[in-house]
Amino acid sequence: MKTIANRLLASLALLLAFFTLTGASSFFVQDNAHLINTDTKQIVEKKNAKYQKTTAHPIIIVETLKHAKKIQPDGLNKATRTVYIVINIGKDGNKRAYLYSSRDLHSQFTAQVRRNILSYTAGNISSDDSLAFNQGVQDLFQICTTLVDQGLDLKKDSQDLTNEELNHIIKPADLRIPIMVALSVVVLALILFLRHIAKQQGR
Repeated sequence: MKTIANRLLASLALLLAFFTLTGASSFFVQDNAHLINTDTKQIVEKKNAKYQKTTAHPIIIVETLKHAKKIQPDGLNKATRTVYIVINIGKDGNKRAYLYSSRDLHSQFTAQVRRNILSYTAGNISSDDSLAFNQGVQDLFQICTTLVDQGLDLKKDSQDLTNEELNHIIKPADLRIPIMVALSVVVLALILFLRHIAKQQGR
């Protein structure tokens, strides 16, 4: 059994190497809307090739769609150690990204974390400029790989963000507290002002 498994892994490694070197379309980049450039494809392929050399074998898939009615990837419920980055072009021409993860990665990709990541990258993802769009996809992919590496205790590489950079994205400063403080100060000042006016009129 071990021999068969080793042969399968070796075959997969050769297949990944072929895709990486030739730039051919592969399982990891499913560019149905023809938006992904060569640089982005190579980044996705190389990182996934590294992943397949680990014991965890995580996968991060980038998929583009056009006017899709169904965004959620098929087989998501059965997937393990898998992240899907899905970008759909709506009928209005606007591009929007979606993040999905298998259940075993939910602790890394909580609903709030996914919202913060998508908010951070939305500007470039929605751009009509191809270079800006692909930069957005690369940023999104880099954030996801960093979270996967942390969640599965994988060795960091040059593509991973620092903890400070990651926290800046997934834990943006909560503006609600300073806003509430500012509003409280304004209300208090207004009350004191009205009291002062009332005293002046009383005299």
